[in-house]
Amino acid sequence: MRAITAFAAKSCYDIPMQRRYDYRRKLPHLQPDNKIFFITFSTSKRWILPNLARDIVMETCLRGDGHRFELHALVVMPDHVHLALTPRWDECGTLSIPEIMQEIKSVSAHRINKQTGHVGRVWQEESFDRALRREEALDAKIEYMIANPVRAGLVSTSAEYRWIWIEGLESSSTGGAPVPPWRRAV
Repeated sequence: MRAITAFAAKSCYDIPMQRRYDYRRKLPHLQPDNKIFFITFSTSKRWILPNLARDIVMETCLRGDGHRFELHALVVMPDHVHLALTPRWDECGTLSIPEIMQEIKSVSAHRINKQTGHVGRVWQEESFDRALRREEALDAKIEYMIANPVRAGLVSTSAEYRWIWIEGLESSSTGGAPVPPWRRAV
């Protein structure tokens, strides 16, 4: 029997969820192809993630980038996470948001529980996702995301918050880890 690991390629027959048309509660939900999705998911009972848990969420999302989805931006807040991503394809078509979210939540929850000693559910079952329209700028969504720690009163500027990642912003001084332009030394 072949083991299926996180973000590994899976056969169409290994995937129990429908791809193109999924149900949320009782309302149908259509997922358009080739769209960037803005996604927010929260901790169970609004549990405050310790720093180690936030690091784990960042690592999990970054490991999935290029495998199941193309990650554009990520902000891990104390009790929720914002993502901007584009689902990738396999032989069965475009990967569904529920598949991607199940993998991110499952992998991160197992690691968080193991490494922090937390017992129980880490994430709420539901998540909010919205396909960005053509006229909506990804940059505007990213600005919203990175302003979140400031709006929450966690930091004075986004540059002070360490759980932010933006696609394409890398620095050799961090071993290739992304660094937003407002954090770069001038």
